[in-house]
Amino acid sequence: MRLKTIIYVRWIVSGRIEHFTNLGKLYSIHSEEELGVSRHTLNKKDLFDGYKNKTVEVRKFYLF
Repeated sequence: MRLKTIIYVRWIVSGRIEHFTNLGKLYSIHSEEELGVSRHTLNKKDLFDGYKNKTVEVRKFYLF
């Protein structure tokens, strides 16, 4: 069985949810200033555990 991953982004203030296939797609649409976190920081984090700041919550999930 082949698994696929998605990047889940939830905006804290508005509650809006977006899904991306990878961090490159996320940062092609939103800037570091808008997200409040650099791509380098997210690359170092285990996004399966998640990352949260005052602007966004970012998690990675497997799709079956």
